[in-house]
Amino acid sequence: MSSIIKFDEFEIEVTKKRVKYARLRVKSDASITLTIPLNYTKLLTILFLENIKEWLREMVAKRKALMLPENQTMLLGQIYTLKLNESLKEVRVLESEIWTPNLAKFDKFKKELARNEFMKFIELYQPLVGKKVNRVVVRDMQTRWGSCNSKKGYINLALKLIEKNPNLIEYVVLHELTHLLYPHHQKSFYKFIENLMPDYKQREKALKSS
Repeated sequence: MSSIIKFDEFEIEVTKKRVKYARLRVKSDASITLTIPLNYTKLLTILFLENIKEWLREMVAKRKALMLPENQTMLLGQIYTLKLNESLKEVRVLESEIWTPNLAKFDKFKKELARNEFMKFIELYQPLVGKKVNRVVVRDMQTRWGSCNSKKGYINLALKLIEKNPNLIEYVVLHELTHLLYPHHQKSFYKFIENLMPDYKQREKALKSS
C-alpha cells in the first residue's frame, strides 16, 4: 500500500514492502518513489530522507534539466518536435519532426509503433527462451518497464519504453521473456540473460539512469 508524504519541497510516494533496506528512486519525470521495510516508522523514514537530502535535491534538479519541453517528444532514443496540422490524415515522421492531425492520432501511432518494435524482439528471443508467449499487452505503467505472468504466458510492457534506445528495449523484452523460465531474480535468471546478452548489466544501468 502506498501513501504520499511531504518532505521539504518534495512530495514522495512511499510504499511498504518486505524488503531489508529503504530504496529511493527519482524517475525520469522527476517524481520520487520510496520503498521502505514493513517495520519502518514515520520517524525512521524522515531520518532516512534527511541523510540523503542534498543528494535528492541534486538528482531532482538533474531530472528536471533533462525533461523535454511540451512540444517535444522522444521515440526510440531520438528527440522530435511535435507539430499539429489538422489537414493531415495520418502521422508523418520526418528527420527531426513529427506532424500529426491531433494528439489522439499521435497517441495511437505511438502505441502501434511500440507494439511493433516490442514484437520484433519478442519474435527474436522467444525461440531461444523456448516458452510460448500467449499475450502481449502494451499499456501505461508508471513504476516499472514491464512484467510477466509466467503461469499464463502473459507479457506486459510499458508504453513509455518506446521512448528509449532500441538496445534498452531489447534488454527489457529479454528480461521479461526470461521470467517465463525463471519467475524470480536469482542467479540462474541473470545467468540465462547473460548467456544471450553479455552486456546486459551495462544496458540495465543505462536504463536506470535514463
